Formats: sequence, structure tokens, C-alpha cells
Amino acid sequence: MDKPLQEFKKIGHLIHLMVEREAKKQGLEFSAGPQGQVLSFLSHREKEGKVTLIRDVEQELHIAKSVTSNLIKRMEKNGFIYLEPSPTDKRAKYVYLTDSVKNKLSDMKQFFEEVDQKMMAGVSEEELAIFFKVMHQFYENMKKRSEE
Repeated sequence: MDKPLQEFKKIGHLIHLMVEREAKKQGLEFSAGPQGQVLSFLSHREKEGKVTLIRDVEQELHIAKSVTSNLIKRMEKNGFIYLEPSPTDKRAKYVYLTDSVKNKLSDMKQFFEEVDQKMMAGVSEEELAIFFKVMHQFYENMKKRSEE
């Protein structure tokens, strides 16, 4: 039996290829990877009526400030988001979705639901429950390890 890390790598690679291919077919190339994660996060926060600072994106994706900065710059250049300075802290900036991206979000949501369905084909509810239980334990183990 392979070790969990090897399995994650194999499945991660296949998922990445599938998402990339399917996204291209649907004209949603930007939806894969970290940019897609940011778009999903911002959309969720907007639905909850919350504003989002750049540091919120950094914390959500668990990435360094420099990586977040480059990601945000790239997304702004691509027209996916726009920034506004905080009225109370000039160093802080709010991140908002552009109207053009908001129009594509329902397509993106459906796209990822289809990817999830393809991935879960042939998996029973019981197997899925076990999977999530094990994944949660892996997460907790790694979280403890990263805090050491």
C-alpha cells in the first residue's frame, strides 16, 4: 500500500489536469488553482455581507504575504478583482470581485460541482463519510505538526 502523501500527490495531479482541461473547455481557465480559490472565497464572503482584506486572503489560503501580493496583483491585472484602500488603515486594502467575474461565478460553481460528482462516481455515502473522517484526522495531525 502506498503512503498517504504519495496518494495525495497522485490524486492531486489527476485533479489538477482534469480541472485544467474542463475549465478550458468551458472558457473558465482562471478558475483552477489559487485564483479560483480566491474567487470562491471572495464570493462566499460577499454573500455573507463581509468585506475582505488582502490579509484575509493570505490567511484563508495559508500562503505568505509575498505570494498573496503577487497573486492579488495578477488577479487585478487580469480584471478579476479590484482593490480599495481601507479608510481607517492606509496600509490595508479591501479586495472586491469585478462585475465581469461575478457574472461567471454561477458557471464556476456548476463546473466545480460537476468535478466533485465525477470524482465521487462509484463512491458510497458510507465510504465518503469514512474518507472525510480520515481526511479530518490527517488535517488535525498535520496542523499539530506545523505548530511544533
